[in-house]
Amino acid sequence: MKSRLILISVLALGSLAHAQGFVSKLSLGVGLQGVFPGSTFKNNEVTFASSTQSATNSVGAIGDLRIDFGHHSALDLAVTVDRDSERFFTSGSFGTGGFLTRVQTNNAEIIGSYIFRLPSNEHVKPYFLLGGGAVRFSPNRAFTTAGVPQTDMKPAFAYGFGTDFPFGDHLALRLQYRGLVRSEPDFKLAAEPFGTGLKTHVAEPSIQIVYHF
Repeated sequence: MKSRLILISVLALGSLAHAQGFVSKLSLGVGLQGVFPGSTFKNNEVTFASSTQSATNSVGAIGDLRIDFGHHSALDLAVTVDRDSERFFTSGSFGTGGFLTRVQTNNAEIIGSYIFRLPSNEHVKPYFLLGGGAVRFSPNRAFTTAGVPQTDMKPAFAYGFGTDFPFGDHLALRLQYRGLVRSEPDFKLAAEPFGTGLKTHVAEPSIQIVYHF
C-alpha cells in the first residue's frame, strides 16, 4: 500500500509539472544493484556484549523512475529486490563456543530521493541524491530459529551520487552509488536474540540502462 501511494504521488507530481509548463522529463532505468551490508553501529542498550548481527552480501534488480523539473532538480523513486541471510551470533560463556541463528529473506527496498544535478555536458551528467524510505524483509523457509520468522519492515535513510552517460537520442548508461542506513530486522521473534536495534550501513552500487521519454 505504501509503495502504491509513493508511486501515485510521484506520477501526479510529474503530471502537474507538465501541466504548469515547467521543464520536465520522465526517465525509467533498470539494472543490477549490489547490496553490501557493512559497518554496524553499536547500541549501548544491547545486553549481548559479545554477540553480533549481520547480513550476507547479495545482488538484486533495481527499477528507477525519475522526473526532472527545472534544470537542477529531480524526484526519484527506486525499487530494489534481492535475497540475503540475516545472521545473529551469540558467543558462549567466557567467549568460548557460540551459536549462530540464520534467517534467509527476500527483501524489497522502496526509496524516494531528491536529485540535485551538478554542472554537466552532453556526455556526462553527474548528480547527488538524498532521501529515504523503507526495507521490507520477507523470510522464506530457510531459517534455523526456534520460532517462525515473520515479515518485518524497517525505515531507511539514503544518500549517494551517480552519473548518467547519454548515448543515442533516448538512452543513457547510469553508474550510481547509494548508501543506506537502516535498522536490523527482528522478524518478531520474541524467543530469539534478533532485535538488537542496531543500525547498519549498506553500500549499494548499481549499473542501469536508462530510457528518457
